[in-house]
Amino acid sequence: MIRNYYTEAFKNGVVPVISATQLIDGTVKITESVAAAGVVNPATSTTFALILNGGIQVGMYLTAPASGAAPAITINDQVLVAAVVHAAQTTVTLNKPVQTVAGQALTFFNVNQNSWREYSLYIGTQPSQGNNFGSITSGTANLAAANQNQITIKVSNPYVQVGMTVYDDGVLIGTVLSIVNSSTFNLAAVLAAGVVAGSILTFAFSVLPSVSVLTIDNRTVTFTNPAQGFVLPVSVVQITGVAGGLSNIIALN
Repeated sequence: MIRNYYTEAFKNGVVPVISATQLIDGTVKITESVAAAGVVNPATSTTFALILNGGIQVGMYLTAPASGAAPAITINDQVLVAAVVHAAQTTVTLNKPVQTVAGQALTFFNVNQNSWREYSLYIGTQPSQGNNFGSITSGTANLAAANQNQITIKVSNPYVQVGMTVYDDGVLIGTVLSIVNSSTFNLAAVLAAGVVAGSILTFAFSVLPSVSVLTIDNRTVTFTNPAQGFVLPVSVVQITGVAGGLSNIIALN
């Protein structure tokens, strides 16, 4: 008999935190963050002077949103402070050239990468796929009056999930806010015109299922449409977001 490693690993599996700032185990990723306003800096330069800012230190990462002619600087670009001099101004030397513009929001930050715990991620539930939607399911509706936010279908459908948009014979009528049971659902807003008994309701996610992660080597990766029961082929420290109804993710250490 072949021993399944992941069956054993499930014994130590945890429900991961999904957060832009926290790691899978709930600890904060960034230990120190310093904001600064960008100056005009040509893309061929690694050194530029900022308003005096003693918080900027050697080894900090630099990120910035796109602004004017300057493209975004992301964590995947691996831009680091190689040297810094604090005098009348703060002069920063980076490990690679970047382009910045006046007033661009720069963020310098430290991460306590030595303490990061790495995990394998198991994809528990991936919604069924369909046509032009990320995932899709349907049901025949019971009568629903106008000015209420609850709809019921005649046959239970366990595939309906919170966040799905709802179409009545192709016309968008709302978004699923909560699930009462597998045949009754609350919408985020009241039905303006109600639902006619016997009409076909379609429930769909508008994007493909995906999960965005930070790997142990500090790179962001998005896996689109991973298979249910699939273990991501990277060592993961953070889940920054999920979309399209992907759920029941388990972190295995």
